[in-house]
Amino acid sequence: MITLEISIEYTVSDPEKHKDKLLKNAIEDSKHKAEVLANAADVELGDIVSIDYSWGEISFVSEPIQNFAFASAEKTMGSPGYDIDIEADDIDVTDTVTVIWKIK
Repeated sequence: MITLEISIEYTVSDPEKHKDKLLKNAIEDSKHKAEVLANAADVELGDIVSIDYSWGEISFVSEPIQNFAFASAEKTMGSPGYDIDIEADDIDVTDTVTVIWKIK
């Protein structure tokens, strides 16, 4: 008996573009939260003192099927039949940036 296996991966068309957008969004979110905190503390946000970024690898991959074995799938007529419901998942990624500002 032959056992077939299949793996499928989905990715985005331009990972670098999406990495850049993720970093831009991280900085914008950081700045927004810092401004809210500064306002609540009744101080003014100053210049950026430092930015710390991990430079880790970000993976834009969805794997709906990994090493799926076809060995036991058979239709009633005796011929192999495979009914696989494949749907790509959303690709969720996160990254962390630490920004430190001066306070005036």
